[in-house]
Amino acid sequence: MLQAWRDFLLEVDPDIITGYNIVNFDFPYIINRSIALHMNKFALLSRVQDQQSKIKNNTFSSKALGIRETKDINIEGRV
Repeated sequence: MLQAWRDFLLEVDPDIITGYNIVNFDFPYIINRSIALHMNKFALLSRVQDQQSKIKNNTFSSKALGIRETKDINIEGRV
């Protein structure tokens, strides 16, 4: 199912991928699941050839919100 979703994404070739909390949950979950299943080429979601999408953990700190942990995913060529 993951491979079919990736194939669909590459076939449709969207400029923008949007959803509720996809950066902090959906994409990290999907990419980590593909790693656990040894799907080595799954994370090639970008428009740049051979550019793997990677997850980076970030923290944001302010007096109003305190410390928040967020994730950042690079999918080159897509917003």
